[in-house]
Amino acid sequence: MADQRQRIIASVFSRRNASGNLEETYVSHVKIWEDAGPEGGGRKPRYILLSQASNGSGFLHKSKLNTNGSFSVGKTWRLPELRAIQVVNPLSFNITLSRTYRWQTENQLDQANFLDAVIQLFRLVAPGSALQLEGFQESQKSSDSRAAQSSLWPFTPSIVDRGSDFTPSPTTQTLLRTGSISRAPSPTTTSRFVAYPTNNPRDSPTTRPPSLSIPPQLSGSRTKLLRPSNADNGLPIINPLTSRIHEKPPQNADSTSVISSPYQTSHRPRSLSPASVRTRTQLLQNQKNSLSTTAEPVLRRDQNARISFYDLANQATLDRLISEGTGMSVDPEGEDENTSATMATVEDMIEGYEWASDDVITRKSSRGAADLIEARLLDELMALEKANIHSFLEFDDRISIVLKYLDEAVSELDNMDSLVSSYKIHLNTVSDDIFYIQSQNRGLQVQTQNQRALLAELENLLQTVNVDQGSLVLLTQESLEKPQSIERLEEAAAQLYKALQAGRDTDMAATMERLQEYRTHNAQFCKRMFDFLSIMFTAQSTLLLGDTSGMNPASGHNKPTLVSHGELEAYLGRYSGLVLYLKEMDENVYAKLCAAYFSVASGLHSTQFKTLFSTYTSFVKKSPGSHDHSFSSTPTTGASKGATGMRRAGTIMRSPIEGRNRDKDKVTDGDSRASEVFRLVLEQLAPAIYRENEFITDFLQINEAGLTFADYMGLDNYFRRQAARAASLSQPTLKLVRGSMDLIFGFLPAELKIWLDSVLEKDKLEIIGIIVHLERFLVAAQDRGNQFFVAMLEKQHVRLKGIFERYVKGQITDIEQTKLSSKKRQGVAHFVKQFPTYVGLVENQLVGADVLEIRANVNAAYEKIVQSIFDSLKQMAKMDGEGEDKGQLNYHVILIENMHHFVAETSILEAGSVNAFCRQAESIYDENLSAYIKIVIRRPFSRIIDYFEGVEHLLKTTAPTEVVSNNIYNKNALRKIVREYNSKDLRKHVDALFLRVGKHFAEASGKATSEESGGIVPGTVLVGVWKACEEELLRITDLFKKRIAQCYSDTGINLEYTTADVEAAFRRHRIGS
Repeated sequence: MADQRQRIIASVFSRRNASGNLEETYVSHVKIWEDAGPEGGGRKPRYILLSQASNGSGFLHKSKLNTNGSFSVGKTWRLPELRAIQVVNPLSFNITLSRTYRWQTENQLDQANFLDAVIQLFRLVAPGSALQLEGFQESQKSSDSRAAQSSLWPFTPSIVDRGSDFTPSPTTQTLLRTGSISRAPSPTTTSRFVAYPTNNPRDSPTTRPPSLSIPPQLSGSRTKLLRPSNADNGLPIINPLTSRIHEKPPQNADSTSVISSPYQTSHRPRSLSPASVRTRTQLLQNQKNSLSTTAEPVLRRDQNARISFYDLANQATLDRLISEGTGMSVDPEGEDENTSATMATVEDMIEGYEWASDDVITRKSSRGAADLIEARLLDELMALEKANIHSFLEFDDRISIVLKYLDEAVSELDNMDSLVSSYKIHLNTVSDDIFYIQSQNRGLQVQTQNQRALLAELENLLQTVNVDQGSLVLLTQESLEKPQSIERLEEAAAQLYKALQAGRDTDMAATMERLQEYRTHNAQFCKRMFDFLSIMFTAQSTLLLGDTSGMNPASGHNKPTLVSHGELEAYLGRYSGLVLYLKEMDENVYAKLCAAYFSVASGLHSTQFKTLFSTYTSFVKKSPGSHDHSFSSTPTTGASKGATGMRRAGTIMRSPIEGRNRDKDKVTDGDSRASEVFRLVLEQLAPAIYRENEFITDFLQINEAGLTFADYMGLDNYFRRQAARAASLSQPTLKLVRGSMDLIFGFLPAELKIWLDSVLEKDKLEIIGIIVHLERFLVAAQDRGNQFFVAMLEKQHVRLKGIFERYVKGQITDIEQTKLSSKKRQGVAHFVKQFPTYVGLVENQLVGADVLEIRANVNAAYEKIVQSIFDSLKQMAKMDGEGEDKGQLNYHVILIENMHHFVAETSILEAGSVNAFCRQAESIYDENLSAYIKIVIRRPFSRIIDYFEGVEHLLKTTAPTEVVSNNIYNKNALRKIVREYNSKDLRKHVDALFLRVGKHFAEASGKATSEESGGIVPGTVLVGVWKACEEELLRITDLFKKRIAQCYSDTGINLEYTTADVEAAFRRHRIGS
C-alpha cells in the first residue's frame, strides 16, 4: 500500500503552483472494480483518489494504473457535489454525485477507511451541506453528525496521508472532545492519534529519559489501567485517561484478570501494594466522575471499536477482585500518602519539562507540550508492559521444563521427517519405473497397429492403380457429345489418372508392370480431346454468328444488340472436367487447345464488335450549323455553297468535287447524341468482356485456385497430394494463358479509337459526354477487377483528355482572333453571346458527374475561357478608343453591354460552376456603369456640378457660414447658377441625355426606335443604364439642396427644379409611362 500510495502521489499529486506549493495533497485512495461495458467484456480495475486542494476544496479522481506503473486520471468530481453514500455490503458501496455510481472494492477495511476519510473531508470543505448516509452503523452516523457540528477537531491531510493504514473514528474524536482535559484542544492535538512504531528506541527501558521516570506506586496500577491498541497494525493509540469504553464484566467470578494487555497474557504481577490499588481506585473514580458529567452520550458500546472498553458500572467489582486477589486490605491513610507522593512526582516532571521544543531548523514544533508528554507516557507504559512479561518468564521454574520437553518433541519430529522423506524417494523411484514400462508397452501396441494399417493401405493402393481393360476401351471409343458419355469418360479418365499419379512415385512405379501402357493410352486420349474440341470451337462460333454477324435485330424502340454467348458456353462447359485432366496430364496438348480457343474466340468477338460499331455510327446526330459551338466570328467563303457564311474553328474546307463524291455514299444522320450512343456501345461491350473472362477462367482453369482433377473427382488424399506437387505449368504455357484477354480482344482498342474519331467529327463538343461515360465504366471495371478492360479504357481516357484540351485551346484561339479583328464597337461580342449556349450544352452532358474527374477538367476550361473573354473585351475596348477623345467613354460602354449580357444569360442556366464568373462580371458591370454615369451626367450639368464641387473643397478649410462671403461662391454666383437649371431646362437636358445614351448602346437604341412610344424596351441594357442615370441625378440634386441649406440658408435661394421634376423627365422615356 505504501509503495502504491507513493506512485499515486508521484503521478497525480506532484504538480506545484507558482508559489512552490502542491496544488493538491493526497488524502486517501481505494481500489474498485467497475463494469467494462458490452464491448469491454467483464470488469476493469480503477482507483478512486481523494485529495484536498491548496485552496481548501476537495476532489474525487477516478484513475487507472498504466503499464509503466504510473497512474493517470480519467474523470474528476468536486467533493461539494457529493449528495449521498450508501454501503451496500462490506465490499460494495454506492456514491451519488451528478449521478449514482456503484463500485466494488477488494478489502473491507480499505472501503471503511476510505469512506470515513471522504465523509470527514466533505464536512470540512462543505460545512452545513446535507449528506445522506445509508448502510452505516448508527453510532457512526451519530458520531459523524456530532463531528460535523463541532470545529474542535479540524481535518488535516497529514493525518489521513498514511492512506488506508489509519483513519480516526468518530467515536475517538468525540471522546477526545468530551474527556476530562480541562482546556480545549488546539489544532495540533490531532497528532496524538498517530501510532508510533513499536521499534522506537524509546520503548527500551534502558533509553528511558530520567525526567519521565514513574514512581513505583503508579507503575503497578498503570499496567492495569492502560491498554494501548496494537501498534503493529498501524491503528491509533488512544489515551486511556481521556477515553474509556465499557466492557462486560467476566462471567467467572474467579477470574484473575479483567483487562488484558496487548500480549493477551493471563499473568499478573506477583505483588501488588495497597498503595497502588488505592492510587488506581482514586484515578479511576476521578475519571468516572469526569466522563459521567461531560461525555455521557458516548458511553454506548461500539461493536466495531478495536480498543478496550472501560465499564464504569463494573468498577466496584473490579476493585474488589483486585483486592481479593492480593489478599491485602486498603488503608485509606496510606492511599492518601501514596496519592500525594504520586501527584508531587508528576508535578515535578511537568514543571521540569520544556513546554516548547525547537526542531532541527530552529522553528517551533507544531506539536504541543501536552502531546509530547502523552507520547512519552505511552512509551513508558509499553516499556513497563514488556518488563512485566519478561519478569513473569524469569521467575517461573516450570518454563524450563516445558522448553526441555518441547525440544525433545521437535527432535523426534525431525527423525520422523527424515524417515518419511526416505520412503518417499523409494516410492517415487518405483513409480517412475512402472510409468516407463507402461509407456513402452503402449508404444509397441501403437507401432504394431500402424504397421498393420499401412500394410492394408498399400494393398488397397495396388488394387486402385490397376486400370481395368474396359476403362481403357472407353477412353478410345466412347462418344464425346452425349452428357452420359462425358460422365463415363470422366470416370474412366479418373482410373487412368490414379494409375499415372501413383506412377510418379518412384517406389510405386517399381510395383506397376503396365505403367508405360497407361502413358500411351493417356497420350492418345489427350490428342482425341484436342481434335474434337478444336472442331467444336469453330462449329459453335459459326453457328452463333449466323446471317446477322452475331447481332440481334432492332425491335420497336430497342436498338440492335449482341447475340449472347450463353449457349456456346453451356455446350463447351460440359468438357471443363476433361480439360482439367488434359491440363495436368499433357501440358503441350493443353497449350495447343488454349491457343485454338483464343483464335476462334477473337474472330467471333471481332465480327460482332465491328458490326456493332458500324450499326451504332448511324445513330449519331450531327451538330447542325445553327448550333455551331465555336467562339469564332470570322466569316469564310464556302466554295461549295457559293455564299458567304461562318464556319467553325478547325473545320477543313473541301473542294466541290470531293463534296459531290461524298454525297453519293452519305450516311443518314441519326437522332442521338454521340455521348449517348457511346454509352449504349459500352453497355454492349462491357458485359461481353466480363463474361468471356469468367468463362475462360472456368473452362480452361486460368486462375490461381489450384484446383486439380483429383479434387474435381473427389479422389483420396494421396492422389490430391500427388496432383498438387505436379500442378504447376511451364513458363511458356503460363505466359499464354495470362495473356488470354489480350489475344482474344487485341483488335478492340484500335476499333474503338476509329469509331470515337468518327463520331467526334460529327460533334466535337460531345467529347465531354463521351469522357463522362468512359470514366463511369472505368470505375466499374476497376471494381470488377478486369485488368484488360481497365487498361483499354484508361488508354482511351488519356487520349480523349488530350483531344479535349486541344479543343479548349482552339476555342481560346478563336476568342483572341475575334479580339484582333474587331475595329469598332458592334454591341455584344460574338463570343459573349456564344458562352451561355456553350455552357448549357456542356452542363447537359455533365448530369450526375460531380464526382468524376471530367467535372474538374471542365471547370478549369470554363475558367480559361472566361478569363480569355474578359481580357479580350478589355482589349477591344481600348482599341476602340485609340486616337479619340471619347475613348474612355466607349471603353465603359463596351464592358457594360457585354457584362450585362453575360450576367443576364449565364445566370439563367443555374449552373453552380459558373456562379463565380457571374459575380466577377457583375463587379465589372457595376464598376464601369458607375464611371459611365458620372461622365454622361457631367456633360449637361457640368456648371452646377463644378460649382458645388468647389463648395465641397471650400468647406474643408472654411466654415459653412463663411462660404457666402467668398467672391467666387457668394450669393450672386449661386443665384446665377441656379437660374441656369430650371424645370424646363432640366427636361431638355434629360432628353439630350437619352439620345446620347441611346446612341452609345446601339442595340437597345435600335429596339427602342421600333416601338411606337419611343421609350426603352424592358430587359435591355439601356433599362439599367437609364435607371442608373436617374438615381445619379437624384443623388446630386439632394447633395445640392443639402449644401444650399448648409451654406446659403439666409439667402432665400433654392433650386428651381425639384426631385419630382427629375423623376417626371426620366419617366417620359420609359415604356408604359
